[in-house]
Amino acid sequence: MKQGFAGSASSGGARLLLSSLAVLLLLLLYTLLFASQFSWWLGIAYMASLLAAFLGWAKLAEPKYSLELDEYGIRYCHRAGSCRLDFSAFAYCAVPELDGKPLAFIGFKITDFDALLQQLPLRLAVRMMTEQRPLYLEAIRQSCASGQCATELLKEKDFFNSGKQRYDGVRAAFAQRMQRLAEACGFEFMVPVNVSAEVAQQWCQAINKQRLASLQTGN
Repeated sequence: MKQGFAGSASSGGARLLLSSLAVLLLLLLYTLLFASQFSWWLGIAYMASLLAAFLGWAKLAEPKYSLELDEYGIRYCHRAGSCRLDFSAFAYCAVPELDGKPLAFIGFKITDFDALLQQLPLRLAVRMMTEQRPLYLEAIRQSCASGQCATELLKEKDFFNSGKQRYDGVRAAFAQRMQRLAEACGFEFMVPVNVSAEVAQQWCQAINKQRLASLQTGN
């Protein structure tokens, strides 16, 4: 049985798009019927409404669920692609913390890098590295107690060896960043969620519970 966790940015997209289009229609009617000339505040109102409509459309382009759980594993869904983590590929998941504060992520403790990297879409890997850059830079800062080694740590090798397979290019860079993130907050694979830490913890409990049940029954 599949269960979806709606922690993507798609929430509220339809409402935002419809309300901004309604405002645009009202502005157009006002301009045609009552405005003697096109003023600066009307221009600002049109620009704000168009921007809101674009943001609403962008939200609708996001998948409904950011995480999909079934009896075999978890799938991370993003508008740039999706990737799957079988239960055998990670030990557990939880809400990571940095400096004692919970992050707006669900972190997965990866035990099988190859299971993730071999089927990770390159477009998704690039997008995730872009979105996680502030977190990655903070992880680098945490690794540099003296503040002198950030430049050295930011250098990435041209390859990554998992012990079973050698990776290069985007996948190698992604794997190296996974290691840096794990050093800072204990988790290699970080999925952003737009919910409270309490709700994210409930999701983690459901995922971990399903994982244990699945492994015990041999799925």
